[in-house]
Amino acid sequence: MAMNLAGLWVICYLFRPAVRSTLWVIGVSATFIGLALLLTNITHYLGLSGVLHAVFAYWALSEALEGRKSSWLLVAGVVGKVAWEGVYGASEATSQLIEASVATQAHAVGMVVGLLMALLHYVRNHHLQHNS
Repeated sequence: MAMNLAGLWVICYLFRPAVRSTLWVIGVSATFIGLALLLTNITHYLGLSGVLHAVFAYWALSEALEGRKSSWLLVAGVVGKVAWEGVYGASEATSQLIEASVATQAHAVGMVVGLLMALLHYVRNHHLQHNS
């Protein structure tokens, strides 16, 4: 759990998001991740890693869509990491560090939810700007 909280702190330090929008992303992503994990064989999920993937993906894509070109590297990085986990599984070192199996399904769902939320937010904002 401490590792997840440290991850959240790093994400917030990196992107400097507003508290309200961060809580919104956390709440929506946690809900979708929880519902999606009901469709998997995972019986116990105690971490926040899926939510961290959602928050990271959301802010990385949001920044990229707003014109920060370097953020596309962050988007590619999170997509590459989740794809790697999907093909090769999680790192054995990570499993040993947390003394549990890594919930790669939660990472994948979180990333997809974060990316979709960022895309929907961008489209909604730009649609409203063009109609004003």
